[in-house]
Amino acid sequence: MRLIITFLIVIIAFTSYSQEVFRVNSIKIEGNKVTKRATVLRELSFQVGDSLTLKEFNENLKQSELNIGSQWLFNFVDIITYFNQNEIDVTIEVTERWYVWPYPILEISERNFNVFWDRLQKSNYTDFSRINYGVFLNWYNFRGRNELLKLKFRKGYKEHYLFEYDIPYINKNKTLGTILNIELFRMKQFQYLTINNALLYKSYNDQHFLNWNSTFTLQYKKNLNLTHRLSIKHSWLEVPEDVQTLNPNFLGNENNEFEFSTLEYHYENEKRNSISYPTKGSFNEVLISAYRGQNDNFKNIKFVLKSENHFKLYERWFLGNSLKGKVQTNTKLPYILNESLGFEDYLRGYEYYVFDGEHFAMAKTAIKYELVPKQKLEIPYFKMDQFKKSYYYIYLSIFADMGVVIDKQYEIENELNNTFLFSQGVSLDYVTYYDKLLRLEFSKNHLNEWGFFIHFSNPF
Repeated sequence: MRLIITFLIVIIAFTSYSQEVFRVNSIKIEGNKVTKRATVLRELSFQVGDSLTLKEFNENLKQSELNIGSQWLFNFVDIITYFNQNEIDVTIEVTERWYVWPYPILEISERNFNVFWDRLQKSNYTDFSRINYGVFLNWYNFRGRNELLKLKFRKGYKEHYLFEYDIPYINKNKTLGTILNIELFRMKQFQYLTINNALLYKSYNDQHFLNWNSTFTLQYKKNLNLTHRLSIKHSWLEVPEDVQTLNPNFLGNENNEFEFSTLEYHYENEKRNSISYPTKGSFNEVLISAYRGQNDNFKNIKFVLKSENHFKLYERWFLGNSLKGKVQTNTKLPYILNESLGFEDYLRGYEYYVFDGEHFAMAKTAIKYELVPKQKLEIPYFKMDQFKKSYYYIYLSIFADMGVVIDKQYEIENELNNTFLFSQGVSLDYVTYYDKLLRLEFSKNHLNEWGFFIHFSNPF
């Protein structure tokens, strides 16, 4: 009987404590040598002076840790709380990343690593033409306000010159931001047609494929997870004159120039615990793009929807899935605007194929096992905090993908278009230093083709 009474007293005391209101007395930030204090405070779900129950405070604390970690400003974040009667003092300890990254560019200019390697093998390891080189400057956390400055000077197979300035907050409430992007692409060799779901290329010595883009984006963040973007973009393309002979629909007109404007709305709801390799949370995206050619000679509206979800199944087991689709109003698009799968979006097991089409739908699922939990390590001989501390973790994944591309223009030349596609396989995923990802995959597609593939990004 005494045991029961004691148990009841403990339950009552705990319940009363959990309902007790605590006031946030102070917030201290340590380790932010570059990052402004206001930049960190912006990501907190609580502020000085807030009165919260213990349950409310713990929920806000977890969300705040997630918010700060998702900004890619710090390698490590620790939030320490001190209780003094009915007041809470909070100390946020951060280890800043290295923000200024001027680095040389030496990269492959292919859709994925396997396509590059296959081409290299067929040339008896002599064809290195699909290499890009140059200099790229990424200045993260510019001015300590989480701004981003990008400068790129890239030569090689696909020349790229870029200026971009991303200001996340321009108003007092820190809900509005802007992005200015200006870029030029130039190539002497480029794809002009897709046959048998493979790209055909044409090379030139003294002529180029040119593409100018300028984009201004107004960004609105209603809260820390929800983002709305409205963009105005102007594009101009020029190709050698004989391209129109090789593919009369390359630009969708009889000229060797194509100019159009785009008004675009982009919605994102980001609740994943990691962008590079999520295991929990969700991501939802809506993209609506309205295209209009010069003199109203071209019109199109594109709708893109994506839903991605990740769950913890049991201890070290996780489930991830995603759905994505594209629908367009114009079914007679220029070839240059008709790509669907095989580039940024792809199905695992179909890395060697390209799918052009007006519409597509795809689904991806993976069951992941945490083979090696996140391990912290100190890198010897490095004295700077931004580099001497690192981490790594390894997952084993079983996956299945499926999808279909609807094509009304090139279906005769590409028999895999308008066909139900599906694949399955296993992968070993290694995540480390500055969110770098290496995926080693074995997969099999519906054509009974087995393959070993190497990737460096999140498959979803």
